Amino acid sequence: MQQIKSLDKRIDEALSNEQLHTNFRSAMSYLMEKRRDQFPDEKQLNNEREVASSIRSNSVTQLPELLIKLEENLEKNNIKVHWAETDLEANNIVYQILKDANAKTVVKGKSMVTEEIELNEFLDNKGIEILETDLGEFLVQLANEKPSHIVMPAIHKNRKEISKAFFDHFPEFPYTEDVDLITQQVRKILRERFRKADAGISGVNFAVAETGTLCLVENEGNGRMCTTAPPIHIAVTGIEKVVEKLSDIPPLLDILTKSATGQEITTYFNMISSPRREGEKDGPKSMHLVLLDNGRSKIHQNNDMQETLKCIRCGSCINHCPVYTQLGGHAYGTVYPGPIGITLEPQKQGITQLGELTSLCTMCGACGEVCPV
Repeated sequence: MQQIKSLDKRIDEALSNEQLHTNFRSAMSYLMEKRRDQFPDEKQLNNEREVASSIRSNSVTQLPELLIKLEENLEKNNIKVHWAETDLEANNIVYQILKDANAKTVVKGKSMVTEEIELNEFLDNKGIEILETDLGEFLVQLANEKPSHIVMPAIHKNRKEISKAFFDHFPEFPYTEDVDLITQQVRKILRERFRKADAGISGVNFAVAETGTLCLVENEGNGRMCTTAPPIHIAVTGIEKVVEKLSDIPPLLDILTKSATGQEITTYFNMISSPRREGEKDGPKSMHLVLLDNGRSKIHQNNDMQETLKCIRCGSCINHCPVYTQLGGHAYGTVYPGPIGITLEPQKQGITQLGELTSLCTMCGACGEVCPV
């Protein structure tokens, strides 16, 4: 992502924004408390972390072999696999799929990888309408902003800011600061978009090599709508999201949801293994998976840095980071903020470009204490 303002300038602006501090402090305290309530037994937590860490270590160690096996099984399941070395290549692959299908409107579920490659901006420049359907992403898109958190994209906004952004774009609805009512209004807008969309795009939480299954974790049902209602489903994921076996999923899902949002389990857990089969009444007619490298294989080649690829994107390290709580995600100037951001982004884009991000660490160790893997 192109840096317009210097890191120092972004930090100064964040530190002088009292409303931002209030928004984040309240949200982070709530998330930390919810996570803590899910892990009352420290011994059990450590056992669960050991299992999850072992699964992810195995995945990273066998990454090349598992990716080949994943491709084989996805293709058997009639899911077309595309390999992208760079962000531009990934964007062009998605665009070509849409162009070949004469698709003009796209609904998209929450996906940090598509934020990473700036897919929305790319498709918009090509004349394709792409709409975020996760409520937080939807509101951030309305405000013409970027997500400030990898799990809760609009966490930097308070009730009044959200209400204003929504009313400015949809004045046909009466102004309200009732978040539940806004959610109902957004649902009315999105329902028609889901029905009419030419294609749906999603991310992937886990890709199972053994079965060729794509797993999607979500709370709102929009991910399920994006992947089933339109005639085409395009999933985009980093190559590190692969796991070896279906039996690897339950322990990872369990610790992911508890670490991310303090939930026993999310409202929806989607396991996608094929497009619509003969005789089925719903589901996409065709499916594609774009496997993105974008610097990940370079990280994999460095034994000291491979640990970064184990990340399951729960955001717990971000929630507990004292620096992030003061600055918010936008001050980092990168797609991935917080502890995972200052670890991952310089490796992907280069120390010369982003090495200064490492100065945003107090070495307090809070991230390491809460990381589930």
